[in-house]
Amino acid sequence: MARYEVEMGGIYETGAGLGGNVLEVRGLDTFYRDRTRIFSQKKTLTQVLHEVDFHIGAGEIVGLCGESGCGKTTLSKAICGIIRDFRGEILLAGDRPQMVFQDPYGSLNPAKTVGWLLEEPLRVDRTRSWSASEREERIAEVIDQVELDRALLERKPAELSGGQRQRVAIATAIMRNPSFIIADEPVSALDVTIQKQVLELLRSLHEKTGLSMLFISHDLRVVYQICDRVMIMREGRILEQGVVDEVYRTPQHEYTKALLAAAGLR
Repeated sequence: MARYEVEMGGIYETGAGLGGNVLEVRGLDTFYRDRTRIFSQKKTLTQVLHEVDFHIGAGEIVGLCGESGCGKTTLSKAICGIIRDFRGEILLAGDRPQMVFQDPYGSLNPAKTVGWLLEEPLRVDRTRSWSASEREERIAEVIDQVELDRALLERKPAELSGGQRQRVAIATAIMRNPSFIIADEPVSALDVTIQKQVLELLRSLHEKTGLSMLFISHDLRVVYQICDRVMIMREGRILEQGVVDEVYRTPQHEYTKALLAAAGLR
């Protein structure tokens, strides 16, 4: 367990006792500092998230939807412990979650082979020591889970297709067998056919391992395919949340209705 209190009074805790949840976010306000006024002595803060409250249960996939700039990525960074300027509470049942990003090429070291990239999370694991044979066995297990040919372990990211790179990114995120990951627009850079394959992979991993996930997307159709519950965010506030079928069938907020209509779902 690790717990710290930030300057603004926020609490960030890992290893928290949360019953059946893997994450609880309570009354979260986040801010960013204005760095344009280099010589000013006054700290200028701009608020991004406003009183965000939600939880993710063990084994749930929860979608987070909203237009660009609404605060989705800020929320994911706060959950990962990257943002320290906040009020409220972020409580995790396990360790800090791993991320799967929109652009796998940008998140994978282009100078390293796939095998090296997959081994790195095990080399730096602070929770246990992995022997060379254990690392090799785990890599083989995970590369099979994400349905990649083991021959790709010797290749570098530039030698892979976009779909293969995203599978490597997913494999890297699950190497240490986490209970919870964050997928930030993981299929938006892929064509429709590859999108479907990656979504099927994520759903398969969820079903086989009980993996919980915060799935961030601007695409309500994609969220409908994979998520159990959905949250609608606008201007840093969660306007509506609930079971996907209920929110899509009987949305309560006008903004949710507009998003659904724009996606051709109403």
